Amino acid sequence: MVTDASRWDEKYQKSELTGLRVEPLLEKSLGFIEKLPTGATAVDIAAGKCHASVFLAKHGLEVTAIDCSGVGLELGLALAKEEDVSIETLVLDLEANPLPTGSWSLICCFRYLNRALFPLIQDAIVDNGLLFFSTFNINHLKKVPRFNAEYVLQPGELEQSFKGLEILDLSDGTDPDQNLSWIVARR
Repeated sequence: MVTDASRWDEKYQKSELTGLRVEPLLEKSLGFIEKLPTGATAVDIAAGKCHASVFLAKHGLEVTAIDCSGVGLELGLALAKEEDVSIETLVLDLEANPLPTGSWSLICCFRYLNRALFPLIQDAIVDNGLLFFSTFNINHLKKVPRFNAEYVLQPGELEQSFKGLEILDLSDGTDPDQNLSWIVARR
């Protein structure tokens, strides 16, 4: 049986380091990130090759990257070394294991959807902490009809799911030309 971890490990074994690629949502929200205290803690959920983790570490955060793929995280550690920063990594399949308990100043998650994590994410953000979340929405199925519809957000879902947070930026699937939904929010 092919597991998510083995599927992603195989994909990452075929990839190379290509330098830091900055997540656009983080880049456009840098003003919010820079207001966090130096040494604030962050967790990057489904970190893959850790581009977001490395970007956050370059801005003074102590980052833990979580992913089911040890190969992806090894590439992330190499990227961190290349960018002269340090990150922590944790191989963890969040489909089978809970999000580690803790309190973070920043939580980010890009292109991964596990709705069971939403309340845990919201509860794990410290006061004045930030959430950056972005993944595919229902409009993505127009571009990629074979994509699993279970893993796309419905219009308004992010706003409803994170209603306990102050929304700083939101695109919640109502624009038919936009195939990503995102939220930037603060506790």
